[in-house]
Amino acid sequence: MNTSGAPETRPTPSWQELTDIVNDTSSPLPAAGLARLFADADAVNAPEAAERTAAISARGELTHRELAAAVADLAGRLLDAGVTPGGRVVLCADLGWEQLAGLLAVWRVGGVAVPIAPGSAQITRWDAAAAVKAAAVVTQWWQIGRIAWPDGLAVLTVETPEEAPEDARAESAPAESAFADVEPDAAALLLPDGRGGRTAVTHRALAAAVLDVNARLALGPQDRVLITGQADTPLSLHQMLGSALAGATAVFGQDIDQNDPAACAAQLRDDAVSVWLTTPSMLSLVLDHLAEAAEPFPAAVRAVVAAGERLGSDVVRELRAAAAGSDVAVAYATSPAPEQPWAAWHEPDDVEDGRASVPLGRPMANQRVHILSEALAPCPLWVAGRIHFGGLAAVPAADADVPAQAVVTPSGESVVATTLFGRLLPEGVIEVTGDETAQVTVHGRALRLQDLEVALAAHDEVRQAAAVPITTADGAGSAAFVRVRPASAVTAAELSDYLRRKVSPYLLPETIDILQALPLTPDGRVDRSALAAKAREAAAVQEAAAGDPAAGTADDADDAELMRRVTEIACRQFAVSHIEPHVNMLDIGATSYQLVRLATVLEEELGLTVSVEEMLLFPSIAVIVGSHLSAVEQGAAPANKAGGEDTEPAALAEPAPAAEMLTDLLARQAFKDGHRGIRHDLDDSPAVAWPAAEQESESAAVRRSVRTFDDRPVALESLRALISTTRMGTRGGEPSFRYPSAGGAYPVQLYVLVAPGRVRDLPGGSYYYHPERDCLVLLDPQGTLPASAHADINRAAFRESAFSLFLIGRMDAIVPLYGELSWDFTVFEAGALTQLLSQTAAEAGLGLCSVGTVDVSALPELFGLVEGDRFLHTLVGGVPADEAR
Repeated sequence: MNTSGAPETRPTPSWQELTDIVNDTSSPLPAAGLARLFADADAVNAPEAAERTAAISARGELTHRELAAAVADLAGRLLDAGVTPGGRVVLCADLGWEQLAGLLAVWRVGGVAVPIAPGSAQITRWDAAAAVKAAAVVTQWWQIGRIAWPDGLAVLTVETPEEAPEDARAESAPAESAFADVEPDAAALLLPDGRGGRTAVTHRALAAAVLDVNARLALGPQDRVLITGQADTPLSLHQMLGSALAGATAVFGQDIDQNDPAACAAQLRDDAVSVWLTTPSMLSLVLDHLAEAAEPFPAAVRAVVAAGERLGSDVVRELRAAAAGSDVAVAYATSPAPEQPWAAWHEPDDVEDGRASVPLGRPMANQRVHILSEALAPCPLWVAGRIHFGGLAAVPAADADVPAQAVVTPSGESVVATTLFGRLLPEGVIEVTGDETAQVTVHGRALRLQDLEVALAAHDEVRQAAAVPITTADGAGSAAFVRVRPASAVTAAELSDYLRRKVSPYLLPETIDILQALPLTPDGRVDRSALAAKAREAAAVQEAAAGDPAAGTADDADDAELMRRVTEIACRQFAVSHIEPHVNMLDIGATSYQLVRLATVLEEELGLTVSVEEMLLFPSIAVIVGSHLSAVEQGAAPANKAGGEDTEPAALAEPAPAAEMLTDLLARQAFKDGHRGIRHDLDDSPAVAWPAAEQESESAAVRRSVRTFDDRPVALESLRALISTTRMGTRGGEPSFRYPSAGGAYPVQLYVLVAPGRVRDLPGGSYYYHPERDCLVLLDPQGTLPASAHADINRAAFRESAFSLFLIGRMDAIVPLYGELSWDFTVFEAGALTQLLSQTAAEAGLGLCSVGTVDVSALPELFGLVEGDRFLHTLVGGVPADEAR
């Protein structure tokens, strides 16, 4: 038990050790094929299981006995048709129990199932059957007259004696079929790979993933699982096979209802579904429908798994609010357009941590995840790289070559490269930071559209957002599509203006379309192909309009002239011959001082009121001109606000001067003696015990700004040496500090944000430095700030830093003394404090970088600020990269 008053700490593993811990997933592997596993499953094979319901559909119910009989019957007829182990069998069936029975029968004879949707074009079906050299087709009896197949290809139906019409039944009952001797690493399915081909999924990989999910969900005979898609996606395979191997009841809906949130919610409720495996898009749609209809979340649902897309933390919060008794998890396959079983899993325990998306999590049983650079070197903690899967995901089928995109790491492990980018977090989970398939390259910069989608989805009126790459007249670009909240009146122009303060100008979409609903694929994911086609159509219309001489306006000419004049002045200021409108002026060597100077010159020469805050976030000529034009349209000049929000939080707003100033000398002295700039509400709170202080150096180190930091953790002694320089001492019996303050008020408070694992023996989170007690007081152990809170120029330094220092003015501690001058005096004090910290950092072997632009909206909650507190300044720090080793 900890009695020191300091937070308990445990040794923090290195990132290499953490990677090994995350990838310690070994467990017993299935030793048989899927059909044998199903037949031998206790939940299915037990005597009492025979008459339990195995499947429910619009056509009736099926018991486990009837399902087993249908599987054996079809397996016998497949043998009679000449299907041998390894033979390809097309499975072409509408949503229903026949899909499950067809899969199990094909596997029973050692075949490989090739799912093809019945609604696909005949040429597509025929070409696919020919490409895989199909030996037979398995379908439903009512499809016989509707769908044609090549002559000579055996077409078999899944049937039970009670269901099939007389003319569709087999003429004679085949003999009971035995189980083929199937190698666990043999191919079980050939699934679409999203590139026009097919990839093999082995019995062992699929069985291991399904059994792992079943164990995590404690899935059993008492459960009902909703089946929503065809057998060609991991989602539907986990739904069907999970329920089959657990002896649960599979609830099949109708094809026409699967993407209807009202129908989905009704089926969840009416069929008492207890486990819902779905997509984030469908989950969001159903939650919206229930909220709009004022209906409760289906009471029987005890677990929800979302897979196939990015899951927003806001959706998790809404689900938990609507279904307090439901667990929630997110599952990932090895590709956003998944062709393999799920390989990673995460159960968010706290979605109030500032993340926009639920992380990818950790690898599932017998899977491994690595974050590798382009040179295949492991990426340290917090450093983004490409996500690679090892373990079962990289094991090829016995009858196939090495899997697509397989590479070998320097350590000798075979891994599969995904299209996802991510990073390892200190808590041992992988966070997805982008997707290569949703990426554009503008002016040589690779930009990830996920950043655009996340920024749009963060708008209060936006419910869901998707962005797709398009080709523009200037090269690559993007188009964005959003689904807004019911009855929202937000416009595309407002969303565009909002985005300009949130993302790089390179990422700004060419268009933003507001849709009633985003198109979905048959399995419930956002149909990005349909969105891309819609964007191409819109671009073609715009291009046609641009070809009309009458399309131009006088306003267009005025805007072009303004752009030309701003460019001319910028070129003169930076001594260059030309600047492209969207080029980041930092890339041509501009400094923040020069950018502010440019804003001043533009106001003097052109009368432009430039938002310095916005320009520092995204310094380009297009931003300058766009900001001005937007302000003109709205009838007001853009305001300079910290973080670029429309309004500042109350806790950070500038307070009005006190109505009455203290003039009595005794009253003023009593007020100062109260030391109101110190958080006395934290006087008795547990705090971090500093290590014994070493003798302070008498040499004055030269102050310098450091923007690049090493990933080595900062020693607690070094952080103490830095921060304790601001402590309260005594001189002649009076309080004394090493920096000045007007009237001795000292209203500036120091808060510390520590990145997890980056300060040795100090847990990550937010802290208050108590200058009188000379200690850190833990405020929020989960406290964090996203890199997006910083301007583009400062994000790299923030990501590399080990800690951040925030100077906050407690105005209540000085306003009664100086009234309207209080803010000026507080700023002066913050400057002196910054100088002291910057110089002391060099003496402590640390580096600091001053950061002036920060989105302050999260600070009141992060630090427990009160009304009247004002943000002053930020410094990020760590071990300087050039001095680390």
